[in-house]
Amino acid sequence: MPRKFFKKISPPPQKLAQKSALSWLNGLLHKPDIWSYKRINIAKAFAIGLFCSMLPIPFQMVLAAYIAYLCAANLPISVALVWISNPLTMPALYLFQYKLGSWVMGEEVRNPLFELSISWFYGRLEEIWQPFLLGALICAIVGSILGYVVVNRFWVWKVRKTWRIRRIDEDN
Repeated sequence: MPRKFFKKISPPPQKLAQKSALSWLNGLLHKPDIWSYKRINIAKAFAIGLFCSMLPIPFQMVLAAYIAYLCAANLPISVALVWISNPLTMPALYLFQYKLGSWVMGEEVRNPLFELSISWFYGRLEEIWQPFLLGALICAIVGSILGYVVVNRFWVWKVRKTWRIRRIDEDN
């Protein structure tokens, strides 16, 4: 079952509560829904994590944790999925978002002297911010919807398959 897998890879809430850096959050960490491994909580966590990972903003993990808390989604999974956009993937992700935004706006991709680096990107941000932000929002929205739907569908498929196998075993 998917629930067992997610429980196995997530840290227990008691272990997180013991960390001194998170001690100021102790009162907030006792909300049971943010540690729940129900299908809906995991699907919401995927949507939140994927949405926040596509936003070109600082403190994506904090935003994902806050939204997960408000929406009663699984907190560890929401925060972990933000790491899809990391220092290794950001340049390629940002380039894709910029090109997608330019295509949607009907603009030509500017500056053929492109470098795949964060410093180049932030140096040219004044020129490319509109198509880049549009592309980032499109990726965030599409990614979160796809994440939610795929997790929901996969979970239902996996549970049905498990029940089918169980029924066959009982018949034999």
